[in-house]
Parts: sequence; structure tokens; C-alpha cells
Amino acid sequence: MKKLNNYRDGDILLYLLSIVPFFLCANAKIDENVLGLALGLYVALIYCRCNFFLISPMYIAGCALADASVVGLVYAISPVVFLGCAKLLHYAFAKPLNMLSANVFACVSLMPVFIFDLGVHQLPYVLTTLALNQVFCYCATVICYALIVRGVRNKLSTDEIVGGAVVLVVTSLGLYRADIAGFMPYFLILGWAVMASTHSFSLSAGTLICFAIGLGGAAAEINLGVCAAATAMFACAYAFKKLGTWFSFASVMLVDLLCGVFFNAYSYDLLHPIALAVGAAAFAVLPKKVRAKMPVYITDNGLSSAKQMVRHNRNEVFSRLTGVAKVFYEMGDCFGYRPARAFADKSPAQAVAREVMLRTCTSCPMRASCQSALGSDIGSLFEGVASAALSGARISGADLPTFVNARCKSIPALLSNCAQSVSDYNSRRENEKQYELSQQIVAEQMYGVGRLISNLADDVNRGVNFDSALEQTLVEELSYCNIVCTEAVMYTKDGDFFVNLTVRADDASKPAVSEIVSKVLGCRMRTNGNPQPIGGGKASLCLSAEPRYSAIYGEATARKDGSDENGDVRSVQKLGSDKLFLAICDGMGSGNDAHEGSNATLNMVENFYKAGFEGESVLNMINRLLMLRSKDSFSALDLCVVDLRRAVAHFVKLGGVQSFVKRADNVEIVNSSALPIGIVEEAVPYTDNKLLSPGDVVMLVSDGVADSLGADGIALILSRAETVNPQELCDIVLAQATKRGAGDDSTAVAVRLI
Repeated sequence: MKKLNNYRDGDILLYLLSIVPFFLCANAKIDENVLGLALGLYVALIYCRCNFFLISPMYIAGCALADASVVGLVYAISPVVFLGCAKLLHYAFAKPLNMLSANVFACVSLMPVFIFDLGVHQLPYVLTTLALNQVFCYCATVICYALIVRGVRNKLSTDEIVGGAVVLVVTSLGLYRADIAGFMPYFLILGWAVMASTHSFSLSAGTLICFAIGLGGAAAEINLGVCAAATAMFACAYAFKKLGTWFSFASVMLVDLLCGVFFNAYSYDLLHPIALAVGAAAFAVLPKKVRAKMPVYITDNGLSSAKQMVRHNRNEVFSRLTGVAKVFYEMGDCFGYRPARAFADKSPAQAVAREVMLRTCTSCPMRASCQSALGSDIGSLFEGVASAALSGARISGADLPTFVNARCKSIPALLSNCAQSVSDYNSRRENEKQYELSQQIVAEQMYGVGRLISNLADDVNRGVNFDSALEQTLVEELSYCNIVCTEAVMYTKDGDFFVNLTVRADDASKPAVSEIVSKVLGCRMRTNGNPQPIGGGKASLCLSAEPRYSAIYGEATARKDGSDENGDVRSVQKLGSDKLFLAICDGMGSGNDAHEGSNATLNMVENFYKAGFEGESVLNMINRLLMLRSKDSFSALDLCVVDLRRAVAHFVKLGGVQSFVKRADNVEIVNSSALPIGIVEEAVPYTDNKLLSPGDVVMLVSDGVADSLGADGIALILSRAETVNPQELCDIVLAQATKRGAGDDSTAVAVRLI
């Protein structure tokens, strides 16, 4: 129980003020032989977790003010004793006090009253008191739970509206019966209520409130004229609402005059219009700033401002993402530009010959005489030897022209410079190629990021449809299971449901939440991540529709005899909530080097796929990155992405062997014809799509399995296997490969669609 010193002054004041509604409910009697209805409100507040030790004295005091007789005191005290014992029992056995139990205890607590009072009143009055208290207890519990526990952020459900109307009728009845020396507070409150309903509620809600208040007065006088007058006051005040508060005030007083004097709807005396005028004027004189801060409970069929803001923000995000995507496309164009290379106007032999001349002849004292005797550029003399060196031939003085052999005193240095110039030229060409390759990789990455952002923009721009009716149904259904939901936002996107709930922190982890949401929406829903605390003892919970299909997988692997590590690396990962990624990467060779190469390749593939990049662009970029890292490293990559919403398997192969789809009546082979990744600059993967049915099994194998069994052999094993368990199928295939003497690392991965 909550300790008393944990309550703020405002909480204590609310408990003190609760004596007023207790008094009104206890005073709500149609007949003097029927007891009041304060018990129903008392039980409702106990059920809604109000402090027992604070609320009980207020209940007793309210009942005593309404009826100080012995019967009235027994009616006030006996429920406190019974409910106090009931709470102790529930606390001892750690059982929450539910609505049914509270109503039963309320019924039992009236027994002492009936035993004591049966000799005075007739049995029909006793049974009427019991029935009225039980009905009012249920109505009070429903509306108090909505207002105190759940909060009023959401629209009230039908039973909550009915419960609230009943409570308003009962308190109005008690208020009408309260007569203070001829002054009736009822009309004071009626004047305020009519004005407040006019400016803070919708037409339908305001009409219901004023009708209920009027009905309470009508029950006291047994005269429906009171109800008609209260409803007419609100209708006229609402009609003049746009003209100003004082016009509404004047219309209220005019209707009261017409109903009381001309139509004799109720007894009309001097204090009556004064009380009504004071109540209505008390609202009218409030400053506009104060009224603007008052809550406005106006509901309509349109979207709330918060949901309109969501749509506005989505449109804005779409616009920004589209702009960012264009920037990356333009950056890709810039990186795709190739600058002019050095010596672009010369052949390789001419470029090397010029370099040899600069290195050999620049400091030679014979340069001027050679130039004069030759009558042309000296560099042309070295083109022949440069061409031979570029072709990889071993050069000597015999490769030089006769003119050079006859005049040059530095033949060894010239040949050495020629070899060095060829080496430098090849290095520059390689660097240029690497630079161009890097530019292409960056350009492709820019285009890839642009495509990714464009896809995100398209996803954001897809229509989001809110459904306020279903949101309200969710709140109601959760409340029936004692799950306090203060806010529910539900929308559909591409036919799938997405729900965000604000619930009591203690309720966030209850399995019943997803079960109830699934029942209301008619599809399986699951929570996304852990509940997020948002303060005030509440938590935010997100749910989304489960994919239409699910999957189970198995894997089996064996390394090559004598190898310290398996060169095959496999992976099975979830991509988002509706895709399954499975892959086998077989590195060149075997052992630790092959394992590290395969692992690095597969990690890059996984990360790109998780980021949302498209398959073919991913592999092309990774292929170029691997070529930059090493020219002697390549891997066979075999991957499959299973779409759990559409039941489609998308195969992508770069050097991978055949894959297999085991169906109910046959085994389908998925062939491959692409080179491994990291061999050539342009990776052209082999892709294929296969439609799946529930029960189908997709299997990927490495070349160790394929080489030992053959594609037809694996298909035969799968077709003869009586099981469809993916783990058992992997074990069977790997055991057969090992039995046939698999000479390489062997791996099998299988996924079954459910």
C-alpha cells in the first residue's frame, strides 16, 4: 500500500473533497425507504486503487451527513469493515481485487443493514436497495477506472459513457435534494455545467451531460420538465456560442424564465434564477486566458492534430530524403569523372624514352653535340629499347641504335635508367588504375547510398492510414483484462498493422497485450523490442504484424582433413522483420587464410544487406574492394534471401555451386554460372527467384559437398529423405559427403518455410 507520507498536499485535498460526492450519492433517494447509493462509489474508488485509509473516513462522513440515523451509520460503517477484511485477505494471498470480487463484497456488506432494517421496511425496498447499489457500483467502477486509472486522453467507450451518465444522474439527484434554507445548489451547478459544456465539449457530449444533470433533477421532482429545461438551456447556449460568452449566458437565463414561468416546468422562485445566474456568470467572467487553458473535450471523426502532424512530418522527411538522394547521385557523377593522365598524348614507349633521356642526357657534356649531329629530339633514339623493356625483354647495348653506341660514353647507366624508367612507368600506370578503380568504387557507393535513401523516401511517402475506431476498441479490450492503456495509435502501411500503446509499466510485459491486440486486429501481432519507460509509471510498447510465414533452419559443417580451420564460413541472419539471409562463403585454399578471407567477405556482404543496399550493387562494390585489398584473394559466394511475407527465395551466386529447393513432390536445382568474387573487376552475379510454399526447404552447399556428391546426387538424397527437418537434412547430406571422401571443407545450410 502507498504510504501516507508519499502523498502531496494536492492529493490529500482531493481525498478531503471526496466527501462531497459521497454525500450527494448517499442523499440520492427516490423514496425515503430506499437507502442511498454512496456504497457503489466507495467500492469503485477502492477498486481504482484509492488509499483505503484515506477514502474510508470520507465515505463514513459523507453518509453520516446525508443520514445520521442508526440505519445510516450501519450503512456507512459495515462496508468499511467488510472491504477492509477483504483487502487484507487479498493482500495476504497476493491476489488483486478484481471488479467481480469488489461487487460481491459490496453486496455482502449490505447484509447487516438488511438484517437490522428488515423489521422496519418491507422486503421489496430491501431488494430495491440491493439492486440499485449493485447497478450503480458497476457503473461507478467503469467510469472511475476510465478517469482515475486509465486517464481521459482517449475517447470514452460506450459502457464508460453510460456509466458516467448514470453517476452524473445520481449525483445530480442528490444535489437537487440538498436544500440549504431554500437555496438549491443544484441550479448553481447547472448554470456552470451548461456554460462549461457549451465551450469545452462537442454538441453530442454537452447534450448528454446537461440531459443527465436534468434527469437527476427530474427524478427528484418526478417531473421531466426539469430535464427538458436543462437540455434546452444547453441547446440555446450552444447556438449563441460564436457570438460570445455573454450571449450564451443571456440565452440560458431566457430559457430558464420561459420554462419556469410560462411552461411551469418546475417551481420557480426568486432564489432559483439567482443561483442559476451566479453559476453561469461564474464561468462567463473567467478571463479568456483562463478559459483557453481549460481542457477542451471536443471529438470528431477526423484525424487528431497529432496524427495530422505525423503525416505532415512524413511528407517533410520524404522531401528532405529525396533532396539528399539527389546530392549523392550528383556526387557519384563527380567521382565518375576521370581526369586526363600524364603523357596522355604519347605512347608508352615515347613516355619511357623521354624519361630515359631526362635521366641520362640532362647532365651529359656531349648532349649539345649529339643534338646537333642528330638534328632532332634525342629521346626518339631510345624508343626502341624502351619498347623492348616494356614488353618484358632483357635489354642490352645491342638494342640501342648505332648512333648511340658510337657516341655515348654512359651505356651501362643508360640501360639502368631505361629499366628504372620502365619500372616507374608501370608503377604509375598501376597507381592510376587503382585510383580510377577507387573512384569507381566511391562513385558506385554514392549511387548505392542515393538508391538506398531514395528507397527510404519512397517508404516514408507511402500512405499511412489511421483508424480511430480500432484504437478505441483496443483501449476498451485491454481495460477488460485490467491492462491500463492511456493511449493507442494504430495505423496501416502496405496492408500491415502497426500499433503503439502507452500502458502502465507493470502491464507492458504481460503476454495478454499482444494476444488482445492480435484478437482485435484479426492477425498475429508481436512486440518490437523492449517496452520503453516514458515516466509517470508508464511505458511505450510497439507492436507490428508478424510476417505471414516463419522459418526454421539447420546447418552442418566439416573441415578438410589436416586443416587447422574451416575455410567455409556460413551465416543465417534476420534482415528486418520479414527477410531471412543465409549464405556460404568459400575462400580460396583452405585453413586459417581461407577462413579469414571468407569471414571478411561475408561480413561485408552482411553489413551492406543489413543497411538496405540492393544485392547486385553490394556485390559489385565488395568485389572491387577485395581487388584493392589483394589480387590473389577470391571467394565463392552463395547466398539466398527468403522473403517471409511473399514466400520468395532470391538466389545470388558468384562462383557458388548449385543450390536446391526440396518440395513436396520434387527437388529443384538452382544452377550457377558466375565467376567467384574478387577475380575480375566487374562482378556479374547469377541471380534467380523461386516461389516457395509452406514446407519447402532451401539448401545451400559448398563445393566440398558438391564435388563429392554431384548436383544430381544431392538432389537424389534430398528426394529420398523422409524428413523435412532442415537440421536433419544437413546432417544427412554432410554424412554422405564425408562417406564419399569429401576432399575439401564441407558445409550445408538449410531453411524450411513454415
